Amino acid sequence: MADDLEEPSGSQPILQQTSEPEPSIYVWILQVVSVLILSSLVIWLCLTPKSPICIITHAYVPALDVGNSTSYHPHNTSILLNFEFLNPNKRMGIYYKDICITLYCSDAVIGSNSLPDFYQGYRMTTAYEVLVSADRQFCKGITDGTAPLKVCLESVVKYKIFRSNTKHRRLFNEAYLRIGSNGRMSGEKNIKLMHHK
Repeated sequence: MADDLEEPSGSQPILQQTSEPEPSIYVWILQVVSVLILSSLVIWLCLTPKSPICIITHAYVPALDVGNSTSYHPHNTSILLNFEFLNPNKRMGIYYKDICITLYCSDAVIGSNSLPDFYQGYRMTTAYEVLVSADRQFCKGITDGTAPLKVCLESVVKYKIFRSNTKHRRLFNEAYLRIGSNGRMSGEKNIKLMHHK
């Protein structure tokens, strides 16, 4: 009888298998919410339009260019400006409505002109040359170099995102530049027009 109660020598101990504890439903929900928030943030950053960048690359006033006999005309009140419009957006085009360019000297308007509306694809740069006929009372401050020329650019833009368009947004930028004795921009080159509130 005692022999019958003894454990057989050939038997192996029974291994207990422990199952991995399953993650809590709350942890799973937290992970899903975190992924959704991050995805929404990335989409929002990708679809938030960046304003176009407007740069004055060149300015020329023939009336000041005494050294150039072919272009020097003291009674010529025209001012030539070269602009570059850059679309910094990766996946958005920009529609520009008529662009109004106004020149000021000592807070007085001395001339204006406009550019026709156009569409610009994403990551594109568009160059324009604008000739402004200034007022006959040509600002003495510009001709003697004591007053900067204020350039204001005003337009309305809307952005093309995939197949839809955003609402119109007002664009009003301005910059100051100085004209040297040779009738060209002096000092800083490629002047960026900054947003004016």
